[in-house]
Amino acid sequence: MPCVTTETCDVEAVKAGLRGEFPGWSVIFTRDTGRWWAIRWPPLDGRRDAHVVTDLDAETPELLRERLQEVADAEKSVGV
Repeated sequence: MPCVTTETCDVEAVKAGLRGEFPGWSVIFTRDTGRWWAIRWPPLDGRRDAHVVTDLDAETPELLRERLQEVADAEKSVGV
């Protein structure tokens, strides 16, 4: 079931699912704004010179998942 509002989903379960799908990212839901966030530290493997995305936000967890997947695909294509 899509997580349209916090009443229609288990926020903690959605956060855990996204963290499992995208290791290294922390997932946050801000109740006051209703927005979803993903944040992470830059990689420590010597790739500090590469541009890496460290934070994303979205209106829904589904949109956040899409954005996380776009970042993962882009990083995979350049070897980050």
